[in-house]
Amino acid sequence: MRNTDPFEFFSQHRETIFRICGIIGVLLIIFLILRAIAMRMGGWSAAWARVKRELAVTRNAFAAPVRAWFQHRRRLRRLVHHLGAPLTWRDAERALVRARQEAAPARPYAALVDDREVTVLLADSSEAGTWTIDRAELPAVTPDPDAHRPVIVALGAGEDGTGRAVFLDLATGPQQFAIEGDQRACAALLQAIAAQLDVRLPAGLVAVAEGVHRNHPGEPVRNAYRAARETEPHFGLAPVLIATELPDPLPVELSAPPSADLTVPRVIVTGPGRGHVRRLLADRHARVYVTGTPLLPFFDALGRALARVLPTIPPVLPPAPPTGNAAGDLFEEAEGQAQQQITLAKPRAAEPDEVPLGRSAAAPLESVADAEAGETSAGRAPGTGSTSPSTTSRSPQH
Repeated sequence: MRNTDPFEFFSQHRETIFRICGIIGVLLIIFLILRAIAMRMGGWSAAWARVKRELAVTRNAFAAPVRAWFQHRRRLRRLVHHLGAPLTWRDAERALVRARQEAAPARPYAALVDDREVTVLLADSSEAGTWTIDRAELPAVTPDPDAHRPVIVALGAGEDGTGRAVFLDLATGPQQFAIEGDQRACAALLQAIAAQLDVRLPAGLVAVAEGVHRNHPGEPVRNAYRAARETEPHFGLAPVLIATELPDPLPVELSAPPSADLTVPRVIVTGPGRGHVRRLLADRHARVYVTGTPLLPFFDALGRALARVLPTIPPVLPPAPPTGNAAGDLFEEAEGQAQQQITLAKPRAAEPDEVPLGRSAAAPLESVADAEAGETSAGRAPGTGSTSPSTTSRSPQH
């Protein structure tokens, strides 16, 4: 190597030397550019922190749709499991009636149901505002001396990850329920509530105005309200009007404070209400917030779940019999009539993503997807998974 002529060595390895120098030059230029950018961002530490933040945002942007899809499927399975079991609805109703007696003077307005227990949310309570009982501890029949009949509708699945079904009692509070927020979300939630009420309430008690469902023409809102106003209460249940707007001018009875008058229809409407209103705020992420309460369930899977289990949803619990065989026969007869109405109203096949309106429509509408019944047979079994016995029963919180 000592006898090697440097000029001859350079001539023999010229291409390699130029290539190495070029790479070093490019790396130096890149380093200088990165250094200039880093200095503008406040130094190397600040620049590195921003790079990590941008990488996390990019990763989340690609992973969020996949994660949301899996969460939607999980909520759909849980809702089909809960709503497809008639005992879930019965336990929620019995817990609301029991909580009204045990936690008085607090008023129950919602129920959260899982496989083991029912948690009732209370209004006008100075304590934690909840009352919990194991489902195994609920009596078969809960006598109610006040003859208060809960009219519950499912709002979706709880956001706490437990998959609890969230039920709201429409028989408690103001006569008006206003669904506000994102237009598409409001329309979907209104149709889901309308389908549940149409199946659960006795025939003729639900009046659906025009614009609620694309396959149900309906009547103008004033005519629909007049029909609901002239409908007599049945089994202690008030008529219900479902519309996309309130009658104008607003009827005097709708602007009055909440009362126990069953001749005044309960109104569920999209858009801002007037007078005494309970507001449900629906956003584009398929969450609904019941104002003034801690309820914030997801309802993205509610429509599809109802389309699968709608024929199995039981009617509103009739009044409990006082005592005696005659009263018991009357109770069984009322329950049988309500169940027969649902059986006769079993609908035709429809799109699985759309919740139908059935019984109260002037013309037959598309209904639940019977073709999907096989997928949800496990969720429809009223005795599997939804009433796992519990070893303890929690006393009401005062």
